[in-house]
Amino acid sequence: MRAGPPAAIVAITAVLLVGYLGVCVWAWASPSGGDPQRGMAVGFLTMVTLFLLGLAALLWLGAARGHPRLVWTVFGLCALPSLSLVARGIYLLVRWIRGP
Repeated sequence: MRAGPPAAIVAITAVLLVGYLGVCVWAWASPSGGDPQRGMAVGFLTMVTLFLLGLAALLWLGAARGHPRLVWTVFGLCALPSLSLVARGIYLLVRWIRGP
């Protein structure tokens, strides 16, 4: 019997996916008011939403079937945007502390 994926990683990845999907829902609910670029925005939101739902399905599959590599891959794809924001914040903080 092989070991399944760590429960903490599954939970963190699920929380990140819910957060990303929440941003998509917020974007879907924003008013457009006859904006001519709404069609491009809808197409992009559709693509991003389907991608996130696909990642959620892969996470579920990896967690339910006990595939740690699949869970770690989805975790890496979900954590990368969050980590890049943290890295950018640290960079800007260091630049602010050091001055011009």
